[in-house]
Amino acid sequence: MKRRYALISFAAFAVFALFLLSQQSCKKDSNTKNPVFSVKLIDAPSAYDAVNVEIVGMEANFGTGWTVLAMGNSGVYNLLNFTNGNSLALINDTVMEPCIISELRLILGINNTVVADGVTHELKTPSGQTSGYKVKMDPQNLIAGGVYNLILDFNAQKSVHVTGNGTYMLKPVVTGYLETSIGSIAGTILPFEGAYYVEATTATDTSGTYINQTNGQFLISAVMPGNYHVKFFPNAGHSEKIVSGVVVAVGQTTQLGTIIIE
Repeated sequence: MKRRYALISFAAFAVFALFLLSQQSCKKDSNTKNPVFSVKLIDAPSAYDAVNVEIVGMEANFGTGWTVLAMGNSGVYNLLNFTNGNSLALINDTVMEPCIISELRLILGINNTVVADGVTHELKTPSGQTSGYKVKMDPQNLIAGGVYNLILDFNAQKSVHVTGNGTYMLKPVVTGYLETSIGSIAGTILPFEGAYYVEATTATDTSGTYINQTNGQFLISAVMPGNYHVKFFPNAGHSEKIVSGVVVAVGQTTQLGTIIIE
């Protein structure tokens, strides 16, 4: 009888051990292809002339603490260059071990400036922020054989704050989306100079971008799935235009074609 109890105890321990192993992140699987992970950065448009931010690195939390991720494109970048379909590749097709990324944070340097009305100002960062800025995102499970493209939306307009004494402060607002969980809206306006900005809105989400004034093209990227009203903000001499019922689906670009601006 005692031997039976011992066997049951051993079986229970074995099941528990297997459970613990299944919960561990970033363990290699020799029988399957490891996941491939990429990260690129985009920006929501801003009223500033430029928002220059020094990107130093990235770190991920796999449930056991922070780990430095290999990033190829560190340096000072004007965030406003990464709108209307343009992006900055931070991590390119990196083979990872299967894991769960519970948190991600962006490490910035101190060489940050903002240009407003042609004047360059230092962008100060709050004390205690040297550890990095947390990216707002859901935990990402990187499964063997998968290809994962993470979009970081760095909202420059919401990240720059002006204090009462005229000091510019940088408090980054960064949101992460898997490319397979979002969509986009694209099209062309006529005449090319008819409108300068396009904005898509629902009751819970707003996304927008500036329109290329030389060819009339626009691309609103990182749009959550839903039914949108798309509003075109006119230049002088033209009228506002609204297109309703624009449906955005996961992983697809909704093409609006040519939009006539009266």
